[in-house]
Amino acid sequence: MSPKPWVAALALAGSAFLGCGHAWAHGAFGADTSIWTASHHLFTSPLSLAALIGLALVLFGIREPASFIAAALASAAAVLATLWLVHIPPVAAPAAVVVIGLSAVAAWKPSTGFAFVLAALAGLAAGSAAELEQPRWQDLAGMAVTVLIATFWLLATAENLNQSGRLQVVLPIARRVLGSWVAAIALLLGALAVLGKHA
Repeated sequence: MSPKPWVAALALAGSAFLGCGHAWAHGAFGADTSIWTASHHLFTSPLSLAALIGLALVLFGIREPASFIAAALASAAAVLATLWLVHIPPVAAPAAVVVIGLSAVAAWKPSTGFAFVLAALAGLAAGSAAELEQPRWQDLAGMAVTVLIATFWLLATAENLNQSGRLQVVLPIARRVLGSWVAAIALLLGALAVLGKHA
């Protein structure tokens, strides 16, 4: 693995460490002072994780600088979704993740333009699924940083795996299997959202 994914991995691990525990996520001086509240919500939301993992499966092997642009778009879209959460239907995020998961199952190789659209879609799904209500600037900053680092690390790791000659036979199967899991998780959570809405 090249140094860049390792740097992103260390930054992601630091974010996860700071945001993994409930006490850490809300900071030593209350929720208003911590930018890692968003990290906690993202890392504990199956749908948010599925959105980002599914994006890496679809954009498998995308190279820089396109991978960084895609990560930045996902980050910006996640922040917008956090701001507009009350205006986003509960089934929108699961539906977006289903599309992303099925795209991975179909082994679709989107053009750069469509790759950026999918990155924004994944960011919107991840941000809205994190369900940060009444976000403050700390929440928005944490959301932006976490999604940017996580997405870039996943895309960089996928690129390195794609360049491994020994894995070329296994990777297409693994992408389809993981993509089906992403779609299945989104379908289940979407069904629960619909049932909860009509309950």
